[in-house]
Amino acid sequence: MIQSLGTIMSSSAAVTVLTGVTVFVAGQLIAKRFIEPYISFREQLGRITALLLREQATITNFRANHGIIHDLKDAAAQLMAKYSALPHCLKISYIGMRLVPSDSEVLKSAQNLNEITSILAGNSKENIYNLINEIGLKLNIPTTYSH
Repeated sequence: MIQSLGTIMSSSAAVTVLTGVTVFVAGQLIAKRFIEPYISFREQLGRITALLLREQATITNFRANHGIIHDLKDAAAQLMAKYSALPHCLKISYIGMRLVPSDSEVLKSAQNLNEITSILAGNSKENIYNLINEIGLKLNIPTTYSH
C-alpha cells in the first residue's frame, strides 16, 4: 500500500512538472510569435508619432536638415519591416483588424513618409501637412497637434 502510494505521488508529480513545462513553453511561443512583434510594431508607430510631432514645424516650414530626412526615411523602412514581422493571422483576423492597420494603409503611410523626404530634399513647396495628416489617419496615430 505504501509503495503504490509512492508510485502514485511520483507519477502525479511528473505529470505536474510536465504540464508546467508545456504551459511555459507554449506561453513563450505565443509571446515570441505574436506579442513581441505586435509590441515592436506599436513602438514603431509611437516613434513615428514622436518624430512627426517633434519636427512638425521644421518639416512643414521646409527647414529640415539631412538628419530629419534620414529619420523620416528610416521611419518608413522600419514601419514596413515591423509590419512584415507581424504574423499573417494577426493582420487578417477580426481582432487584428482592430489592432493593426491594413497592408494598404501601412504601405501608403510609408510612401507618404518617403514622399515627405523627397519634397524636403527637393525643396518643393507641395503641401506636406496633408501627407502628415493622411499618415495619422491611416495608422490611427496622432501626427499633428490639431484635431
